[in-house]
Amino acid sequence: MRLLLIALLGAACILTARAGDAQAAFDNKDYAAAVKDLESQIATSRPNAETYYDLGLAYEKQGATAQAMLNYERALLLDPGLKDARNELALLAAAKNIPLPPHSWKDDVTAVAHPETQLALGSTLVWAGLFGLVFASQMPRRRGLLNALSVFALLVGGALSASGWLTDARLSPARPAIVAAKDGTDVLTEPATNSPQIVSLPAGSPVAVVSPRGAWTYVDLAGGARGWVQTANLSPIVPGETL
Repeated sequence: MRLLLIALLGAACILTARAGDAQAAFDNKDYAAAVKDLESQIATSRPNAETYYDLGLAYEKQGATAQAMLNYERALLLDPGLKDARNELALLAAAKNIPLPPHSWKDDVTAVAHPETQLALGSTLVWAGLFGLVFASQMPRRRGLLNALSVFALLVGGALSASGWLTDARLSPARPAIVAAKDGTDVLTEPATNSPQIVSLPAGSPVAVVSPRGAWTYVDLAGGARGWVQTANLSPIVPGETL
């Protein structure tokens, strides 16, 4: 037990020191060092939204628009209510003429409660409602109020669970990605370089991956159109995912 405590304290000290190194690099305007320190934190520990947000800031200070947008999006994936990341994402997109998806009800819902929170609370209410109905069925009388409360819990829990599934980008059939190529990418009507161009997307533009096909990927665009882009020009927003 004592050895475990010592190990945990040691790990905490290491993480604190690394966070301090990144902050010192920011203070000295050494953004390359900040990127290195923050990426090391992400690689060696469970990342959080703030770490991805700081990494996005460091990349933005270096002029790496695509990497900045990617890490802001990853921060919002972990914490949709992180206003600093949402504001920086919007400001950078406006400055670089990057098309963003239109605001939707999903943004409003996830800003209040993370999809995982919705799913956890929803499933808890569903189980509570089911147990309530079973318990009420065993009561000889005065079961009306318990039945009503149980049905209410089932309805609210089901709605929350459905909302959690619908608003979690990680569970969407169309996986989110970012145009990572420095010079952006062309969206074409067919998976061939000589096919007509639909639009040219700047670096950092978000897309939704519908169907990856080797060297080409079929994507949804922010404006609602669809087309083909070269897979090598995209990076998935969900860390560790491949296209």
